[in-house]
Amino acid sequence: MCVRLRQAGWRIWHLNDDMTLHDAAIYRFSQWWRRMLRGGFAAAQGAALHGAPPERHFVLETRRGWFWGLYVPMVVLLLALVVGWWALLLLLVYPAQIVRLAMLGRRSTRENWWRAAALVVGKFPEMLGQLKFVLHRFRRVPSRLIEYK
Repeated sequence: MCVRLRQAGWRIWHLNDDMTLHDAAIYRFSQWWRRMLRGGFAAAQGAALHGAPPERHFVLETRRGWFWGLYVPMVVLLLALVVGWWALLLLLVYPAQIVRLAMLGRRSTRENWWRAAALVVGKFPEMLGQLKFVLHRFRRVPSRLIEYK
């Protein structure tokens, strides 16, 4: 909605105060995975609708999903086929990314580590959600809500 309002010439004001608390009631990994899949689908849809300049809505987020969720693993697997199994050590970039993100966190140590792990692991379902959007768009399948509960 904010994208459309800005395109119509309106200004968007942001308040720094919390206005609501959202309880997604996600208790199982499968629910979280589906939520991330849904988020990837929504990001791809948002980028397709509003990714052109000046908004560039969700463009960076979708690129991150493809990079970490598909390109890095594919390059590592191809390298492993070409130069040998030791190329699989390059997958250590994922734990390194978790450490990097945890160190940048501003929450408690425990929350920083959980958040960092979720951000890194979440790139895989995000990419799959984006792939689902691309395939649906290619086959002209109408979008339907992806439920996670």
